[in-house]
Amino acid sequence: MPSGSSSGFGSRREDRETALGILYAAETQGRENLEVLNEQPVNPESYVYDLIEGIASKREEIDSLIESNAEEWRLERMPVVDRAVLRVAVLELINFPETSIATVINEAVELAGEYSTENSKRFVNGLLSEIADQVRK
Repeated sequence: MPSGSSSGFGSRREDRETALGILYAAETQGRENLEVLNEQPVNPESYVYDLIEGIASKREEIDSLIESNAEEWRLERMPVVDRAVLRVAVLELINFPETSIATVINEAVELAGEYSTENSKRFVNGLLSEIADQVRK
C-alpha cells in the first residue's frame, strides 16, 4: 500500500474529499472502509490511504472523542457526512501534528458546508475546537 505524502499544491484538500467519499460510501452501503478504498478504480493518493487506514485502526478512540464532546448528540444521530468529516479531522488532529489545528478545522468546516448543511459547519467547528484542545496539548 502506498505511503508518504501527497504531491502537488492543494492535493490534501482533494485527499480529504476522496476519503470523505470512501467513508460515506462504506457507511451507506454497510461495508468496511478498507474494502471500499481497495475497490477504487484509480489508486488514490497515499494520504487517502493514511486517512482511511488510520480511521480503521483508531475508530474506537476517534468515535469516543466525538461522542464525548458532542453534547446531547449520539454518533448514530449525526448525519453520515458529518460523522465522516469529523472522523477524518479527528484522525488528523491525533496522527498528523504537522498539520495545524486551524487547517484541520477549516478544511473540515469547508467540507461540511459543501456536502452537508449550514448548521453542520457550526457543529463541526465547535466540536473539533473542543477535541483539538484535548488531543493537542
